Amino acid sequence: MKTSFLKKSLVAIAAAAGMMGTAQATLIIGSMSVGFGSVEISLGEIDWNPPLNPGIDLVPTYGQLFTSPIGATGVFNGVNGFVGVTNGLVQDMSANPADANFMPVGVQPAPVNFLKFAAQPNWQFLVTDLVAGTIPGTPYLLTQAGNNVSATITVNGFTCDAGADTVCDAADDKTLFTGILSAQYTNTTIAALQAAVLGGQTLANNTWSATIEAYQIPEPTSLALAGLALAGIGLSMRRRARG
Repeated sequence: MKTSFLKKSLVAIAAAAGMMGTAQATLIIGSMSVGFGSVEISLGEIDWNPPLNPGIDLVPTYGQLFTSPIGATGVFNGVNGFVGVTNGLVQDMSANPADANFMPVGVQPAPVNFLKFAAQPNWQFLVTDLVAGTIPGTPYLLTQAGNNVSATITVNGFTCDAGADTVCDAADDKTLFTGILSAQYTNTTIAALQAAVLGGQTLANNTWSATIEAYQIPEPTSLALAGLALAGIGLSMRRRARG
């Protein structure tokens, strides 16, 4: 009898949670693979291309990106009424505050709309944190593997379906997202790449790829409701045991 009561209670909680999830079915949740055009890297700048936009830019500039349907999950695979994602744009990155592409290492002064997708023009992927890399002041982490070097850039932030007004506000659905961008440099060393960048050189163009995942953090109200439900189950079971 107790077991049956517990099962029924848990089913009720699951159903309630399902209803809450259904009410927020338009959230951007899932993962995807992204490819970029070759990238030009200097000490204070990362330019995705085409096109290349070296130097100080007065307005944000962008390179091209393309998505792969392989392994896409959630809203990125084009189900549940969504178009999915297609080719789009990735904002260039600069460590210069005078540049419109300013995206310093660490917490951003203001969220940067880093990724844009042609099929979902109202979606925004806003970077709030750019993880520090191997060379001070840069975001690329270098790892030696034999005669080759892997470079990774990690961004964290939130997504927003901004709607027709293109302004992300309190009325819009939001989720968190993280992205790992990576490339490989063959037949070289970390020391050689560091020397080149610190010496004012630009690294040879190289193709980068990324894994992007958007995910939802349980809302405090949902957690509180689940906690109250479990507390109620415990109280009911104690009363039944006494009876």
